[in-house]
Amino acid sequence: MGVATQLQANEVDSYEEAIQLANEINRLEAALKQMKDELKTFVKDYGAVDTGEEVWNFYESISWKFSNAELKEIAREMALDGVDPWSMFSISKSNINKLGWEEQRLSQLGTKKVTQRFTSRKKK
Repeated sequence: MGVATQLQANEVDSYEEAIQLANEINRLEAALKQMKDELKTFVKDYGAVDTGEEVWNFYESISWKFSNAELKEIAREMALDGVDPWSMFSISKSNINKLGWEEQRLSQLGTKKVTQRFTSRKKK
């Protein structure tokens, strides 16, 4: 059974078929990345591409960066507005890792949330 047929039948019957399917996913993702890069270059040179259903273009993504003093002021103003600043602030996983704290210490301070994410990783 070919990979395309497997995708339609939504079944993989052997480890070998699973390997073939994983390799096909990698090939398709690489082709998709290349196609997006080519479309990105076209849009840079000639402008947006309207497919009739969607528009491919560059769109702004806005984020804010605050100093420690600015964060303190934001928290103060939130409290004055009746908003609990601690309900709005969070610490990223990468910043938690920088602390170097053991999981036991973290579990005394907060609640661990574990989610499952299906992805691949390079072998070491």
